[in-house]
Amino acid sequence: MSQSTFKRNAHIAYFKRCLAVLPQAAEEHDVNRVTIAFFSLAGLELLGALDRTARDGWIEWLWSLQAADGGFRGSPIPGPGHIPSTYTALCSLALLRAPLDRLDRSGLMRFLRACQAEDGSFAPSPGMPGAFQNDTRMSYCAAVTRAVALRGGGSGGRIEDIDVDAARAFLGRCRTWEGAYASRPGVVEAQGGTTYCAVAALSLFGRVEENGETTRWIVQRQLGGFQGRPGKLEDVCYSFWCCGALAALDRAALVNSPANTSFLLDAQSPIGGFGKAPTDFPDPFHSYLALAALALTPAREELGLKAIDAVWNLPPDARDYLLS
Repeated sequence: MSQSTFKRNAHIAYFKRCLAVLPQAAEEHDVNRVTIAFFSLAGLELLGALDRTARDGWIEWLWSLQAADGGFRGSPIPGPGHIPSTYTALCSLALLRAPLDRLDRSGLMRFLRACQAEDGSFAPSPGMPGAFQNDTRMSYCAAVTRAVALRGGGSGGRIEDIDVDAARAFLGRCRTWEGAYASRPGVVEAQGGTTYCAVAALSLFGRVEENGETTRWIVQRQLGGFQGRPGKLEDVCYSFWCCGALAALDRAALVNSPANTSFLLDAQSPIGGFGKAPTDFPDPFHSYLALAALALTPAREELGLKAIDAVWNLPPDARDYLLS
């Protein structure tokens, strides 16, 4: 393990500072506030420091983001639901143990069906023109949302599903000659984040077809930490994307965990949080994913971190609460 001391108290303070500017003090044009809130809440949860005594205000704010189309918006700005914002809102509600009686599961599925294109991909919002953003990220967020929506069966006991076969076929077409997954069909280069999204989505949709090529490609991305694709530098977020994909494939044992843990700890900032690499300034995205990556390592218990379900990107108890 790295000689770096795990800066637990600094990380707790960092995530609390991130939450302090949300939601009231954040700029109205910030459409990603719910995602920043998720990174901060989830980081505190992994650290065992999420204070649920003040959760009511956060819960009401999250419910205020539920759109008429059944999805969740990224901020209070009026507009349609947004698939990634819906995913992070649902995860945040689970972390806060919010009562889920206000969750319109059939509305969630209607929202997903309205976002799904004929080729099986998903647009971020219903009616969004073009297909540039219809990528594996949207498929993953849709897969988690679908699993939540199907739990409970709706008021009539049955919810009309999305076209799962088409969704799986779209992901299959994202697989490149390298054996891993690009963001969408026709993009020739695979990437660690899109590979995680594809593998995790396929797992949630039922099964992942793997002949060893995806595993080989991911393992080859480890330098100490992980790079996102060949020729790039290490980045802490790829320690989660790549290790999470390997865990979803039941290949986590192939990671050189001491080297990965050392890289992650070296990326800690003196003010708390993590940069994308050592000496870089911290941000909520890399700070949370670094903790999530550490939670997948054998050093987790020594560092005092909660376990995480790699496919759901949630602690198992939060996942189970969301599905209850």
